[in-house]
Amino acid sequence: MKDENFAGNSKSAIDFLGNKWEYDCMGCAIANGEMKTPGGIIYEGKYTILVADPEIPIPGFFIVNIKKHINSFSQLNKEEREEIGDIIVYAQRAIKKICNVKEITLVQEERASHFHIWIFPNYSWMNEKIGKGITYLRDICEYSKTNANKDIIEEVLYIAKKAKEYFKEIYK
Repeated sequence: MKDENFAGNSKSAIDFLGNKWEYDCMGCAIANGEMKTPGGIIYEGKYTILVADPEIPIPGFFIVNIKKHINSFSQLNKEEREEIGDIIVYAQRAIKKICNVKEITLVQEERASHFHIWIFPNYSWMNEKIGKGITYLRDICEYSKTNANKDIIEEVLYIAKKAKEYFKEIYK
């Protein structure tokens, strides 16, 4: 996977449903509704949006995206940090419950043009086929894109739907 195409740094994307998207910034396009992610918005807060990763078909692989265009956690104000913290906690709980995974990996890199956090479920198949830990995330993403099929895509969309329901219960 080329670096300029990783973490939303390119100017276009093809989501795992085959839709092609053009944008100046993927994070902004998601935040302002120009890019519709597969499964839709799982949760929208005042400062953030939670969606399934649009390019990598892994059930429960969610992205917390900040609505304003920044690229660093240090640029967030207190209210934004608190909202992101709550969303991460609830998303982790939802993923563990719905997907039956025991571990989650969180990733945030300032090299991406728009601040976002990966909430990445760690499935046993990942450890068995590729390896365990952050070192293997790119390989797992590539494997998932290459080996996606109708059943996996349906599961990704189903998990997104169940997570939406989970968040609706939390934020009644």
